[in-house]
Amino acid sequence: MRTTFHRLCGLAILAWALGAAGVSRAESLLDAPVSYSATRTTTVNGRTYVGTVHHIAGKEQQEEHLFGMADAFILDGNQDEGWLVVPALRSFVAFPFPPMMIVLVSPALKKTRVGDDIVDGIATTKYAIHTTAHDGTVADGFAWFSRHGVLMKLQGSVTAPQGHRTTVAMELRGVKETPQDAALFVPPRDFTQLPAEALQPLLGTPPE
Repeated sequence: MRTTFHRLCGLAILAWALGAAGVSRAESLLDAPVSYSATRTTTVNGRTYVGTVHHIAGKEQQEEHLFGMADAFILDGNQDEGWLVVPALRSFVAFPFPPMMIVLVSPALKKTRVGDDIVDGIATTKYAIHTTAHDGTVADGFAWFSRHGVLMKLQGSVTAPQGHRTTVAMELRGVKETPQDAALFVPPRDFTQLPAEALQPLLGTPPE
C-alpha cells in the first residue's frame, strides 16, 4: 500500500531537485519562471504513478488517482507548506515541508554539472547533487533542467536518519508552457480541512 510517509518522501526528493535548480538563479522552491503543464511519471520505491502537473513560479500541483479516487498534491514554496486534496471526500490535509524540502532551497546548496542531455525532445543540463538536512536526512542523485529552469527528469534517493531509504525517479512528457489557473494552487474554499490522522486509514501509516 502506498503510504503517507512514502508520498512525502517522494515530494521531498522532488523538492530537492527543484531547489537545486534555484541555486544559481532563484531563492525559493519551485521557482522555474515559466508557467506550464505536463504529464509527470513518478516512481517511488518501484511503484509508478502517472499524473498531470501544473506549475507557476513558486507553486506546483500534481493530480493523480489514489485507489481509484482523484487526489492532488499542492506545494507552496513561498509558505513552505503543502496540501493533499481529496475531492471525493471534499476534504484536504495540510502539511509543513519536511526539513529536507526546506534546506534544499538554500542558495548555498551545491550542485555539480555533469553534462547536457535531451529529455522528451527538450535540451537539458544534468546535475549531480548530494546534501544533508539538519535532521540527518540525506538526499543524493541527479536532476535534469531545461534552459527555462523546468525540472524535466530526476533519479535519486532520500535516506532518513533511521536508515529508511526511499528511491525516486521522475520524468516529464508533453510540457506545454501556458498560463495556469490560480485556483489550482490553493485548496478549494468549500472543502473541509482534516487533521492528517483522519486520512491514515486510506493512505496507510508510516513504517516503524
